Amino acid sequence: MKILVAYDGSPSADAAVDVVLKRPWPEGTQVRVVTVVETSVFYPMANGIEVYPPISEKIRASVRENAYRSAQVAVERLKARPGITAGYELREGEVKRALLEAIREWGADLVIVGSHGKGALGRLFLGSVSHALVTHAPCNVEVVRSPLAA
Repeated sequence: MKILVAYDGSPSADAAVDVVLKRPWPEGTQVRVVTVVETSVFYPMANGIEVYPPISEKIRASVRENAYRSAQVAVERLKARPGITAGYELREGEVKRALLEAIREWGADLVIVGSHGKGALGRLFLGSVSHALVTHAPCNVEVVRSPLAA
């Protein structure tokens, strides 16, 4: 079995990892933790001024490094579980699209994603990654709420 965990370092994403750790899975189950770093051409500052491109690249590198470190903690927790193997993948781009591509390319049997618990108004303005995965992924998707979001 191939399980993809959409991971952003949030308590909801940690709850998704907890679900994987608590359930019985067939021997040899593979778990891939996928983190997506949103890319933009520039990072606008609060006053609307764009950041100079070399500084922007340093910011992106820092975001990638923080995402990697956060996800590695999740991967190490998963690797400690007997019977499963765990790996990590960092992607860049629009989160929904990048996750759907990762799911299709890897051939996941199940996706587990944390819900941030945004209401209808939040989804209207921000969009919902979990909703996009549920409606467009070619496999089953489980949406997990963290104890804080429940």
